[in-house]
Amino acid sequence: MSPKLKDVFTQIDNLNKEERLEVLHYLERRVQEDDKVERGQAIDAGYEHLLQYIAENKNKKRQRSLQEFRGIAPNLLAGQDAQKWVSQMRGEWEERERVWRKPE
Repeated sequence: MSPKLKDVFTQIDNLNKEERLEVLHYLERRVQEDDKVERGQAIDAGYEHLLQYIAENKNKKRQRSLQEFRGIAPNLLAGQDAQKWVSQMRGEWEERERVWRKPE
C-alpha cells in the first residue's frame, strides 16, 4: 500500500459516521462514472454534478429571500432610465450587426 493511500485511510478514520458516508457515496459515484467511460459512454461530469446538486437541494429551505437583494446595486445605471438603457444597448447591437454582416 502506498504512503499516499495510507494517509487517505488515516484521514477517513478520523471522520465521523456522516462524513464517512459522504466519502462512500463519492466513491460510488466515481466508480459508476468510470464504468460509463469504460463502456464508451463518456458523460459530462459538470452536468451530472449539477443535476445531483439540484436533486439534493431542491427541497431545502433557502437561507435568503430574493427580496433581501432589493436595492443591492441601486446606482448600476448611474441614474439612467432603464428603458432608455435597454434601447441604447439594442441600438448598439444592431449597429454591430450591420458592421459585421457579410455583404450579400
